[in-house]
Amino acid sequence: MKQPKNSILVFITSVLMLGSTILYAAQAKFSIIPTSDSIVILLLPRNFTETVRYQVTNQTKITRALTMVPISGVSQITTDVGACANPFTLSQQQTCTLTLALDGSKLPSAGISSGPIVCKTKAPSDPSPDPFLCSQPAVGNALAVSITTIGQYAYVANQLDNSVSFCHVNPATGFLSQCAITATGLSGVEGIGFNPSGTFFYSANPTNSSISVCQVNSTTGALSGCVDSGGTGFNLPDAIAFSPDGTILYTSNFASPQSVSACLVNATTGLLSSCVSNTSPTFGAPADMAINSAGTLVYVANRTASTISVCNVSGQQVSSCNDLSGSNFDAPEGITLSPDQQHAYIANAGSKQVTVCNILQDGTGLLAGCSVTDGAFVGTGNIGLNSLGTFAYVPNQLLSLVFVCDVSQADGTLSGCKPSRGQGFVGPAGIVLQ
Repeated sequence: MKQPKNSILVFITSVLMLGSTILYAAQAKFSIIPTSDSIVILLLPRNFTETVRYQVTNQTKITRALTMVPISGVSQITTDVGACANPFTLSQQQTCTLTLALDGSKLPSAGISSGPIVCKTKAPSDPSPDPFLCSQPAVGNALAVSITTIGQYAYVANQLDNSVSFCHVNPATGFLSQCAITATGLSGVEGIGFNPSGTFFYSANPTNSSISVCQVNSTTGALSGCVDSGGTGFNLPDAIAFSPDGTILYTSNFASPQSVSACLVNATTGLLSSCVSNTSPTFGAPADMAINSAGTLVYVANRTASTISVCNVSGQQVSSCNDLSGSNFDAPEGITLSPDQQHAYIANAGSKQVTVCNILQDGTGLLAGCSVTDGAFVGTGNIGLNSLGTFAYVPNQLLSLVFVCDVSQADGTLSGCKPSRGQGFVGPAGIVLQ
């Protein structure tokens, strides 16, 4: 039986109209696009916050009063220039920046896998979202936040600003964010570090030959109350290292008598006393030092000699130094040991390169198989490593930048070095992660 032509036309027209209606409905009424500096796919530690920004544009033909659907653990920041109010009003094609603060301690354990959703308000007297007219970002631009365990902070010595910055470290990418000045009033700060329990922060100040000690906020990681440590006998100190039990602080002294000082630490106040000076014929303008995790060996970077001294250490005594191991050093300025104690990283002021060496596991701790790796080091200080040894941070005083590099777990070499995205550094030198 044939259907009338008119019926077929009506059916086709209806299908086309329905498809057109669906297509129109699928078009976003309000475009929501992340700003170029925002990362929407995040691995957020429980103790961190992160800021994400979206540009919201009203694509309808009438002025709209809009609001965001609430997200657990996410708050809206309305004080920035150009920020969307709460609620906010946009005329046709008008935009504002939806600035979101993500609090890792308040986000659900499952994280966030969508949003933000922006809706028109229900009524002038009711600013709650109206579910019948809403938009959200395209799939690739939506929030995708996973929660992880406690994250690390990066502390950067700003030698040319006499201050210390601290930043959040993204455990997935290694990038730095939320950088802020946390300590001021230091003096040419170069070497920095924490006691093993993380309760006190120390800075070696070459400009006035002192070491400062600061209180550490156990919740936020911020520093405060920095004072002179009371230690004596320093001459251009440039390093901070500790015995495993935290009872002794060691620093290298760049100027005469070119020594390693070892001071007793007051466990309650963090102050230093009874400092002992250790010299060695192998020392030549000691520019930095590190101690192995067992507290049995000290590594001293000799800038004028272009060598690394490997010395025995027992309490406050440093002795039996050997400067014959390792190679490819050129005015070494900093030395850092990997968390697994397999590699040593030497920042060379002369060649402006980073050298990586194997640490012999035969009890001597001597260096071998040294080679130049990636990372453009410029200035003074040392590189820093995260606790897993997967990212390295290289300071560049010329550019006032810190670069982040991937670390090979096979041979310790650095690769893929790029700006860390951390901001506000002024002549960065020493770097430590905690």
